[in-house]
Amino acid sequence: MGTSTNQSSPKTPNWRIANAVLGNPSASPERQHQELWRAAIGDQGDALAEALGNPLLGNACALSTRSKSPSEAIRQFEQSLIDSHNASLILDLGKRALVRTVAAEKGAAAFASELFAETVSYYASRDLPSFVGAKGRISTTSDAIELKNQIRDHARKIAKMFPVKSDPKGWKVYVSKVLDALQKGEKK
Repeated sequence: MGTSTNQSSPKTPNWRIANAVLGNPSASPERQHQELWRAAIGDQGDALAEALGNPLLGNACALSTRSKSPSEAIRQFEQSLIDSHNASLILDLGKRALVRTVAAEKGAAAFASELFAETVSYYASRDLPSFVGAKGRISTTSDAIELKNQIRDHARKIAKMFPVKSDPKGWKVYVSKVLDALQKGEKK
């Protein structure tokens, strides 16, 4: 017997359109991706930009380039969290992105794009499982996994459109540009 639960998105107007298209085969993965970001940004406003623009994530971006191993990167990142008395879901998603990036030896641009992929994956995961098999929705769990991968890939592509800066001011500017492009559904 499992203990995990599916925490759905809030029942706010910002999420109605996103939930109407998520898992709907007539909506492209790009459209579903865009509506997830519009809902998240509309619901959280500046708080999402602040969370993703956190200088600790800029530091993680720098760590992704200079760390020799995932364990070293995580140790340093977690120490920065302890020192700053900071914790959040977005920082946890950043930790996942950091491990994945350092393990693949991909560097700063990959970390930044992976952070946005992890974030949109989280938003999709809140509601997508409840749509699997529903009338007019995605039919199988395998299809849902594939859709989530396509949504993640789209986030990566958009995040890679902009040069990454890991200093605090540069990181915030980068995040702002990416969030704007994600919301508009820009394509590379």
